[in-house]
Amino acid sequence: MGWGGGGKGWGGGKGWSSPWQPMWQKWGKGGGGKGKGFKVDPSLKVWIGNLASGADWKTLQDHMNQAGKTKWVEAFSGKGAGTGAAVYSSAEEATNAITMLNGSIVNGQAIQVDVWTKAPSA
Repeated sequence: MGWGGGGKGWGGGKGWSSPWQPMWQKWGKGGGGKGKGFKVDPSLKVWIGNLASGADWKTLQDHMNQAGKTKWVEAFSGKGAGTGAAVYSSAEEATNAITMLNGSIVNGQAIQVDVWTKAPSA
């Protein structure tokens, strides 16, 4: 006599099936992985350049909020170090940020604020 009464070894007979199996299988499909879920109209986005090395997203957000409430701010690292981006609720706020904050000082360094253009694919 054994457990489950289904023959020899683990695989024989009906065996035991986990009730969690279907849930685990769903997790791997169609999720919003890195870089997939955040599509923004380019007219709402501004490019930020000449950032000091110590500037983080929070410092940048506080500075960029002078031109209007930001929805999202990022100070890039790696290949994009020294640059960042900010997203506003309206195109008017984004245009205002370019006009008002281009040449302003963040962490002791004058930044550049310009329209967002997508980098060409290599």
